[in-house]
Amino acid sequence: MVLGHRGMPGSEAENRLEAFRAALDAGADGVEFDVRLSADGVPMVIHDSRLERTTGRGGRVSDFDAGELEGFGVPRLETVLDSLTPRTPGPVLNIEIKDFGPQDRGLERTVVELVKARQAEGRVIFSSFNPLALARVRRADPRFCTGQLTAPGSLRVLRLGYLWRPAAVHPHFAEVTRAKLDAWRRRGYRVVVWGADTVGQLREALTWEPDGIITDRPAEAAALVQRLRHSMV
Repeated sequence: MVLGHRGMPGSEAENRLEAFRAALDAGADGVEFDVRLSADGVPMVIHDSRLERTTGRGGRVSDFDAGELEGFGVPRLETVLDSLTPRTPGPVLNIEIKDFGPQDRGLERTVVELVKARQAEGRVIFSSFNPLALARVRRADPRFCTGQLTAPGSLRVLRLGYLWRPAAVHPHFAEVTRAKLDAWRRRGYRVVVWGADTVGQLREALTWEPDGIITDRPAEAAALVQRLRHSMV
């Protein structure tokens, strides 16, 4: 499973509809994107907590209402879902929850309701670095697939995340070895690797046979997977 990281960054603006469409048109099985709450409690698709890098405007996402953020080019989650869910076959949607706090601010529950309203449950994965956010997703609806994100040096977070039994782990490429991947699988986890963003890294990651790859290079990853499938026929 190849997922475009924030769509297809580099050719299109990240976390925008055009980036998601570009990744899918390039052969990706789906896309990964981030959600945060606006000041009026609407899930918005943006990675950073601040606006400068991707919109050129100052301020925090949480300082603006959804309508204002839309005017800056930040899409609502419901707009992204409405654009992507009617596709046939439907793409996999990896929604990363960008809420690092211990308190429930309603983001997870609202996102789950939006996904269910579009009957897209079967192709949505929720991921987060915050195991409490994943616990809130499972509390909202335990049928959803959840993936615990980790980065180099954050394995303690993963150990905490084990308490809530995610269906998958999403480790950074730099953390993964074949032995670690096999150990995760023995414990019943699917493994989706992120951060393999050069052709060489993608080739190496594919030798581990992960369940999925989240990458900035979805076109190259999809082509490599296709070649691998043909070589096995």
